[in-house]
Amino acid sequence: MPPRLPPADARRVAALVGGHPILGTLPVDALADLVAGGALASFAPGEFLIRRGETSDFALLLLEGTAHVFIDTLYGDVHLADVPGPAVVGEVAAFTGVPRTAHVQAVSAIRAVRICAHALKEAGRAHPPFLEAALKQIGGRLETFNRAVGFYSTALNALERHDFDMRLLDDLRNPLPELANFAASFRRLAEEIMVRQAHRREMESATAIQRAMLPEPLTPADLRHKGEIQACMRPAKEVGGDFYDMFLLPDGRLVMSVGDVSGKGVPAALFMSATQTALRYVLRRESDLAAAIGIVNELLCATNSESMFVTLFSAVLNLDDGTLDYCNCGHLDVMLLRRDGTTEILPPVGMAVGILDRARFAAQRIHLAPGDRLFLFTDGLPDAADPADNPFGEDRLSAVAEAARLKAGTAFVDHILDEVEGFAQGAAQFDDITILALTYGPPQAAG
Repeated sequence: MPPRLPPADARRVAALVGGHPILGTLPVDALADLVAGGALASFAPGEFLIRRGETSDFALLLLEGTAHVFIDTLYGDVHLADVPGPAVVGEVAAFTGVPRTAHVQAVSAIRAVRICAHALKEAGRAHPPFLEAALKQIGGRLETFNRAVGFYSTALNALERHDFDMRLLDDLRNPLPELANFAASFRRLAEEIMVRQAHRREMESATAIQRAMLPEPLTPADLRHKGEIQACMRPAKEVGGDFYDMFLLPDGRLVMSVGDVSGKGVPAALFMSATQTALRYVLRRESDLAAAIGIVNELLCATNSESMFVTLFSAVLNLDDGTLDYCNCGHLDVMLLRRDGTTEILPPVGMAVGILDRARFAAQRIHLAPGDRLFLFTDGLPDAADPADNPFGEDRLSAVAEAARLKAGTAFVDHILDEVEGFAQGAAQFDDITILALTYGPPQAAG
């Protein structure tokens, strides 16, 4: 058994971290029990506490020492923050279940308490203010991102046009406190870009973050051989505003989402990652789909100073009986390719998310039969153009999808992409392309 703190020591630690924005919302006794239930851990200088991409199944309460938070890229490390104890790292990721998006490394010797994600969630179920504090933490991070998006997007656009004015860097001498380390990294990066006439380093960092946000594929075995699901995303730039997600709820139901954020590039990618994180967190805790989308909308509206929004199709499928609840929030028409040869359209039933505070959202319910396929996509697919600027179009897309309805999932997605690529004849892609195809029932033979 790993060593644990004695109850008396756990209470002293609970009092020490009582001011933490999330842990501090727990009653002292509950916080002490949470600390006492964790395992003591020690880290030598240079040792990793958390690695980017790992499963987020625990948080760390730092008792002593200092940790370094950074992202590694092809062009070197990007320093994000130094965290001295007492402090907590990894708690939001442990709540949401998304993979780690940054490394945490010991600068000095560290003593810590490892608290498992299950214990955090159990504490949240027992103490609702604890969950509310975690949501506020996410909202606060969204606000910090949005306050910085205006400046950084302007600077990045200037870098792309090669007309970057070095006087812009003066604004980085007094950045927001939450972004001090990032501002310093950006300043150094911009100076290098001006010298070398390149801006690949920032793009590589953003691409790595966005790639880390995409979910791992779900196999037919993951779905208990009651369906198959394939998805892909092709950003128009190094980073984009499209996203897709898929994960299983504890009760075995399948959640899938496809979204398209207004705008392109880094600002859209930041808003995309915030949207996906909020969706994952809320959908794991709210069984009513329409209510869950409403909560996500409130979170995004509360910190959306840049007036961005996202069109979204989100659905929850009961794999046992084929019941599908969905919300189409201002997104494109979704195609339901029935096994019997008919096609149904699932049009928008509400506005996009992030536009109007307190907006109401409605969920629809349909039933899938074995062999039925749900085909989700973003507008980069029908809007793909040939060298003469003729769009691929919705009618052509429908015809291609219907002709390929009996193909296996992977073959279906590849066929759609091949048809669009052939139509484009090498013309530049100007919008992100995202596809998600869900086939209900036992996997089909390749065709």
